[in-house]
Amino acid sequence: MSAKILGVLPLLPLLISLSLLAFSLTPLNASRSPPRVEWIKTYGGVRGDVGWAVRQTRDGGYIIIGTTSSYGEGEYDAWLIKTDERGDVEWNRTYGGVKWDVGWSLEETRDGGYILAGETSSWGSGHYDIWLIKLNSRGDEEWSLVYGWPDWDIGYCVRELRDGGYIVAGCTRKTRIIGGGYWDALLLRVDPLGRVLWCKTYGGPYEDGAWHVSETGDGGFIVAGYTTISIDRLADAWIIKTDELGEVEWDVIYGGDGDDWLFSIEETEDGYIAAGATGSHGAGGYDFWLVKLDGDGGILWNRTYGGAGSDIGWLVRETKAGGYIIIGGTTSYGEGDWDIWVVETDGDGDPLWNQTYGGAGRDRGWCIEGTRDGGYILVGYTTPKNSKYWDAILLKLSPERHHPGRNLTYVSATLTAASSIPLVIGCGRRFRGQ
Repeated sequence: MSAKILGVLPLLPLLISLSLLAFSLTPLNASRSPPRVEWIKTYGGVRGDVGWAVRQTRDGGYIIIGTTSSYGEGEYDAWLIKTDERGDVEWNRTYGGVKWDVGWSLEETRDGGYILAGETSSWGSGHYDIWLIKLNSRGDEEWSLVYGWPDWDIGYCVRELRDGGYIVAGCTRKTRIIGGGYWDALLLRVDPLGRVLWCKTYGGPYEDGAWHVSETGDGGFIVAGYTTISIDRLADAWIIKTDELGEVEWDVIYGGDGDDWLFSIEETEDGYIAAGATGSHGAGGYDFWLVKLDGDGGILWNRTYGGAGSDIGWLVRETKAGGYIIIGGTTSYGEGDWDIWVVETDGDGDPLWNQTYGGAGRDRGWCIEGTRDGGYILVGYTTPKNSKYWDAILLKLSPERHHPGRNLTYVSATLTAASSIPLVIGCGRRFRGQ
């Protein structure tokens, strides 16, 4: 069944002056000052609205995937916003039915359109199903398909592949399928028209999932996820390397006595870089966690960044200078309940600068990307003053510097890396849409 798409909405973006947001540096040693903020825009209505991911488009503008409860047909709808280079809205669309529908991830495709991944409860065979929507450059539907078993299936990350198809990472709670766990990690590969080429699930008898996937230079895939190895054990970070058919080449578990998560992973020239949050190491409840791996998953180095509160890193990107930039949220620093936190490091994980962005309410950052002018674009959500609901926020950082930085505390964590639990591989049934 094709998902219903609503038309362009009358959206009124709000420009927040810099005086309304507090910018605070965490204490101790950074070798560079932060970038200057060029502009900030927020987008939303009378209820909750969030931006999950952003990409710069070929025309110099930006495309945002988010979730809205202010607009659309259902409780929540997937929300696509196209802006110009200054963040001013050119058009926006919602996608969804009468129930709960979420868009988590997007890519601009080589044909100038977009691929969106998320979850839907308005269509499909289960409580939630994985949802892929292929759109043209104006956000019009080319195809929309759902994939899943009778229970819960979620697509957190989608990437366009070199052959023109797509790979989706997520998780499935296929409780009616014998052989899997309560939740399993999942990879789904489809052709350019959304037809299933293969799907694989990975996991043991307990809870497992996949947050992020990237295509590797050899045509395979690298996956960042999590695993639990006993019913009373907290989560450990889990990296899986597969071939082009999703067959496991190697996988490694990383963690300690607390919850440990790697939410993002990218291939580098000498291996992989992954980022997330650790509750086993560092200075607080959770800390930003940056892990450099060799080509076989061995740890080259890792760093934690944070204070006495909770600091959760969501996404890492390699910079043009060969270092890394991480975005997430912090309660250790800043002005509010949570603040957006960005940390840039050199190639060894040593901090170059860090900055919080936010006001007195709750602010979180979910995605950061380099822009063609050498700056950065980031997206997340912000809570306006005296409001209990969130708005999506888009913030542009200039290549130019802002003001002198101060030092950032970071710690090198000692990790335990073990061979993985036995894997359960295979779909169990064909997906809808095949």
